[in-house]
Formats: sequence, C-alpha cells, structure tokens
Amino acid sequence: MKLTLAKLRDHAAGYFELKMFDDALRAAEELLKESPDDEVGLAVKTAIMWDRGRLAEAEPCLAKLAEHHPNNAGLWINLAYLRRRTRSLDAAVETLQRAFEADPKDALAHFNMACYRAVQNRPREALELLKNAIALNPKLKALARTEEDLASLRELPEFKKIV
Repeated sequence: MKLTLAKLRDHAAGYFELKMFDDALRAAEELLKESPDDEVGLAVKTAIMWDRGRLAEAEPCLAKLAEHHPNNAGLWINLAYLRRRTRSLDAAVETLQRAFEADPKDALAHFNMACYRAVQNRPREALELLKNAIALNPKLKALARTEEDLASLRELPEFKKIV
C-alpha cells in the first residue's frame, strides 16, 4: 500500500519526535522520492544527517530549505557552517552573505563572518564584525573569548577592548 504524502510527512515527523531516527530517515527519504522539495522531509533528513556527522548529505537538503525561506537568516547561517566544512571557506562566506540579506541585524551572522574574516587573515573586518555582533548580542562576548577561529585576534588591543 502506497502512503499519501500527508501520511509520509506524519511518519517522518512523528518518528523524529520519538527519536526513532532510522525510521524517521526512511520515511523522510520515501517522502523526498515522491516530493523532492517537501519541507518536512528536507528538515528531518537535514537534522538526522547533521547529527550523524554526514554533513555532505545534509547540505543539499538544507540548501533547498534555505531557498524556500530566503528571509530566514538562521537557515543561511547553518548552511554557511555546512559549506565551510563540505566545500570551502569561500563558499561559506558567499552563503553567509544571504543571512545578511535576510536580516542585517542578526548577531550570529556578524559573529560567524567575523570568524571567517579572522581565518582569512582580515583582522580589521573581523574586529568590526565582532564589535557589531556583540553590540547586537552581548552574550557573544563569552563565545568570542573561546572561539578558535578568533585566536589570531586575541592579542590585539582592539579585541581586548571589544570583549
């Protein structure tokens, strides 16, 4: 018996909520065979693949979700994170620009771009972005003190002043 899309969505989401991830993944993959852009299927598969460290498999699903929701900065931030690990730093930077388009005042977009610019050895840009991030969300000061990507900035007087 072939399940309807609605039933497949219910199965994928239900199994996921019950933490029955293998069953949720099977249902999500079946759903995506029938409807490749189904948001429930994409979200469930993204979450499971990410959790299992299978980032290359999560990336195309998350990319579709982000395209479906271009004004959701969080999706672009997460996609940039994945692309940094599955493609390149340049791909991550390019993707993160979409987060700024979605919400120019998203603190995590500023923070992540500060990290990327620090790794690219662009300290002035990194410090300005970090200052913006902390102004938008002061709790990011604590993260800045320990974030490995910002290590190259830690001894700079400007960094010490910001954090």
